[in-house]
Amino acid sequence: MVSNGAAKGKRALPQRARKDEDKEARRQLILEEALALYTATSYGEVKMADVAERARLAKGTVFLYFPTKEALFLALLEDLLFAWFETLEERLSAGEGRWTGARVARTVAESLEGQETLTRLLALLQTVLEQNVTVEQVRGFKERLLEAMARAGALVEQRLAFLKPGEGGRFFIHLHALVTGLRQMADVSPVTREVLELPHMAPLRVDFTQELTDALTTLLRGLETR
Repeated sequence: MVSNGAAKGKRALPQRARKDEDKEARRQLILEEALALYTATSYGEVKMADVAERARLAKGTVFLYFPTKEALFLALLEDLLFAWFETLEERLSAGEGRWTGARVARTVAESLEGQETLTRLLALLQTVLEQNVTVEQVRGFKERLLEAMARAGALVEQRLAFLKPGEGGRFFIHLHALVTGLRQMADVSPVTREVLELPHMAPLRVDFTQELTDALTTLLRGLETR
């Protein structure tokens, strides 16, 4: 026979689970509202008070989940980045036929199409998002990043036999550098965009996907012919 105390303990478990689910739902709501604001404006324009207002939460509640604005946006980047890694792994695993450096470059670059928010945040990672957060948050992020790079890097090495062990992972370090630079060059102000529309300014225009494809192709061609 179950005692009253034991019965109460058993009944308490679902209640705890519901509370945990509520916390996660609230966390996701905060991230979604931050994403909406960031997509429509810029990092500098997003205020924690605006995120709280959109989520219909007290500002103090938002800070309970994310102590700083940087912590909030690092968490947002983390969600977007690892979702992209999953998509890329699927593309690298599913392709049939012969794989070349040019094909891998095109696959990677095209996987980032429509991922402007992710690439914009990546451009802020070292200079902004990792500057006002805890060691624990950064370490958790970096541990996941190491695992994702190892998995995706192994797939790249499987596709390109000329890569040495470990070079698949390093490929993503170079990718990060290229994404950061090209995204900043492609995201120009309205005034600059108007100037670049002049015919003779064509050499200064940056098509993010095409330039990234070309840069990655050149990188991999160099590794193949060394």
